[in-house]
Amino acid sequence: MVMSCEKKFLYFARPDHPNDAVYAENVLEFCGEIGHPAREIIVNCKDTNHCDLENCIADAAVFVSPNYNLDHSCIGDRRFLDLAQAAGVPVIHWMLDHPSARWPQFECANAENSRFVFLSCDAEAYFKKFIMPGCRSGRTVGVGPNHRSRASGLSRDAFLAREIPALIPLNLRRLAGTCEEIAAQIESLPSHLRRLVAESIELNFFDLESPIESQVLSHGAASELLDNRVMLHKCVMLIEDAVQIKRRLRVFEAARNYPVLMQSDIASHHFSVTGPATLEENVSMAETNSRMQRSRAVVSVVHANDEVHDRTLNGVNAGSVNIIEDNRINRQLFRHGENALLFRYDDDSLKEALDLACFDPSSAFEIAEAGFALRDDPYFRFGGFDHLVTP
Repeated sequence: MVMSCEKKFLYFARPDHPNDAVYAENVLEFCGEIGHPAREIIVNCKDTNHCDLENCIADAAVFVSPNYNLDHSCIGDRRFLDLAQAAGVPVIHWMLDHPSARWPQFECANAENSRFVFLSCDAEAYFKKFIMPGCRSGRTVGVGPNHRSRASGLSRDAFLAREIPALIPLNLRRLAGTCEEIAAQIESLPSHLRRLVAESIELNFFDLESPIESQVLSHGAASELLDNRVMLHKCVMLIEDAVQIKRRLRVFEAARNYPVLMQSDIASHHFSVTGPATLEENVSMAETNSRMQRSRAVVSVVHANDEVHDRTLNGVNAGSVNIIEDNRINRQLFRHGENALLFRYDDDSLKEALDLACFDPSSAFEIAEAGFALRDDPYFRFGGFDHLVTP
């Protein structure tokens, strides 16, 4: 159900960052399709005094903002969240990362002045169990597909003519920092927690089923971490980020021997590409989305085992073969070898998927065509975006 507020707008309040500009495009496109008035406004957290926000409150149906952006905003000497609450305007914080990493950055959001939307059931459950029980919350399926990846159609000849056998866009710098910075933070933990975090990283690396915190909370230190939520969030963030780096490096290590296009931020710090693969660094999200229409396959990994990455949504949008992790959400949505290729980290399934994408394009087309048929399904098109307009 959509709000019936005449001339009331959904305001997407975003920082001045190119990735957030893409998210805004997706949300505004969705609002346009359902006939809900929407506007975007740039709000930079470094400059927290935003008098222009005051003018928006009067005609706002809801404010949506990535992560903690509006939590830090003020109008004069008053917190924006307090003013919006007094005006009866809901504010939704769209958490695009695991709450263990993002919640410590918040300052004044609570269950009365805020709503929260997540990309994963596991992330939402973590937030409501360990951070804010009883809050109003919801979920979206990724951040939506972007118009740049949307192919007008999919023919066999056009697919076979695509010049990129597989596109692999995986950044290695995480919220906790680089691999070296994360290792230093783990080393600074008390010895028993350091061992626990290291063990949890190893166990989570292969685990494509459990929530990221399950390993660390199944050991003897669980009661200590539950009593110290700041340390709990820190440990879970470090585990999640370290696992992501290990997995992404494993993907790059396997892919470097194929004629693929790898994209990253600091990958060349960790390895050199001397084989048939190509590596480009610091490619924009907008350009990555555009390149999917020229790619026979797209490789994606996710932060949580029940999260659908926006690259997967864009892969469907572009008519590319999605090469994705064999986790519980992907098994629910896709069929391996029919409309996607699923891989694990404890076998050769990723290499087998890359073999097919790079050297058997006719078979790849059959899979891509079946995946392409899903792109107008409401789940893949804008799954859960109604949570952004009906808080």
